Amino acid sequence: MMGEDSIVDKMRKDADLSEFSIRLGTSAFANTTLAMRPVTVFAPINMAFQQFPPSERDESLVLYHITNQPMKLEALTQPIVFSQMEGNPPLWITHRRDQGQHTEDVYVNNARIDRQDSDYSGKNTRGQVQVLHKIDEVLQPVRIKAGVSADTLYNPNAAQLIQQSTNFDLDSYTIRSFADAVSRRKVDIFNKEGRFTFFIPVDSAFKHFEAVDKTVIEGHVIPNHVLFTAPTPNEKPYATVAFNNENMQVTIAFNTDHKKRKTIVKSNTVIGDEKHASGVVMAEVVKANIPVRNGVVHLIDRPLMVIDSTVQEFVESFKEFDREDGP
Repeated sequence: MMGEDSIVDKMRKDADLSEFSIRLGTSAFANTTLAMRPVTVFAPINMAFQQFPPSERDESLVLYHITNQPMKLEALTQPIVFSQMEGNPPLWITHRRDQGQHTEDVYVNNARIDRQDSDYSGKNTRGQVQVLHKIDEVLQPVRIKAGVSADTLYNPNAAQLIQQSTNFDLDSYTIRSFADAVSRRKVDIFNKEGRFTFFIPVDSAFKHFEAVDKTVIEGHVIPNHVLFTAPTPNEKPYATVAFNNENMQVTIAFNTDHKKRKTIVKSNTVIGDEKHASGVVMAEVVKANIPVRNGVVHLIDRPLMVIDSTVQEFVESFKEFDREDGP
């Protein structure tokens, strides 16, 4: 059913969207887009901005919350839609239905769409249909550092993010060691189009750099899934690129404490070989949910697979995580 208000008016009248509505009003390009095109807007509620770093509140950010076609929830069936931000970086769509849940939750990147107060459609002054969804988190694209100017950086894939990491704002984390390993081992999975989840150890994570061979690198990549922390179920193992039914089996599972906004990932080498021991390693995600053209990147505090960790270290770290999550 079509609403009487345009989505712009609907946002202005909704006290829970006042923060986003104000920011939307400061973007000339966003206002032109809304006046001239059929779109979908994913609008973060005010509470979402309380968790958002003030340094990242620039005008262009609102364009990452706008797509180029109207899509109600029933139309969000594809895993990817494209934003109006420069370079048209993607927005990844995830559907999740927990056991006993009557309707599934729909996520855009790491933000959940509010089914009960969303899916509003209206028309702009040109009579074009537009759709409004309320979401519980601000959508955060890859950020280019101030002063960096390069058109190819506006919509990078994982390989470009790694190779040119010094040009991106990664919250002061550096990933040169892993980037060097990827280059030396000639691993091309980061450059492939498709849907992947990438785990990148930060430089401070490395103790035994020489042990990071091609198999270990491939054990940091989950193919065919774009896994953001909020919609991904805990303790569900996903096969990595290093998973070979006969010779090697490496999986990764998430364990997210949503209240503390903390995620631990567990790498399990179920079957190893003469160079890669079987065993389990845990790593904390220190910067999560970095969307790229071919999936999502998570920065982690140690390499996965059994490199400089042991099963005993895993047991101790798991106990510590349990203690932190306790009452």
